[in-house]
Amino acid sequence: MRVEGNDQRLAAATAIQMQQTGVQQMLSPKTLQNREAQTAGKENSVQSIAGDKVSIKVEISKNTAETLQKMGNISDFLNSVATNLRQTNEGLKSASAVVTDMKSSLDQIIKNYPPYSIESKERIAQLMSYSSLKQQIISMMVPAPPTPIYDSVKHLWDDLFSGAGNTIQAPTLPLDAPDSHVNAAANQLNVISSQIGLLQESVSSSAMTS
Repeated sequence: MRVEGNDQRLAAATAIQMQQTGVQQMLSPKTLQNREAQTAGKENSVQSIAGDKVSIKVEISKNTAETLQKMGNISDFLNSVATNLRQTNEGLKSASAVVTDMKSSLDQIIKNYPPYSIESKERIAQLMSYSSLKQQIISMMVPAPPTPIYDSVKHLWDDLFSGAGNTIQAPTLPLDAPDSHVNAAANQLNVISSQIGLLQESVSSSAMTS
């Protein structure tokens, strides 16, 4: 059977079906033959009929085989991109949760009335909790999204991960930090939280348009 203009449409339809069903392997020769047979049935010749089994001889061109092979590679690539993107989103979600907990520790100090004294054990405990969470955010390595998504959000990514080793740079508070420093740190955490939210939205938007 000669392969004509319908091959490109068949190839495109096959690629779409592979992406929707998550199939990562190429079609088996038998399946490929059956699909080509359905598309150009006029040229198919029945070789033998034994019971309810039918053998059909189908010939495809080298170009068609190469096209299908390329689509298999594209399917693998798209699966890899989806995996990397999921890891990025999960990392940003975890970072957002830690920043929220850090802010909560400081809010316990800021909102307490009457204000804690510098020597208060409760105040020191909240600052110790804050410092522990800060170590978590420093050690957290969030994988960058795959190209070309990363290219479209690079400026936001660099602003958020501006610390040493491309980490989130959270404010440092010693255990005897005055209330003014605690308030300043809380405001900075609000900014970081907003940066994470904007980055999450931008990554999702870029993924939809890529």
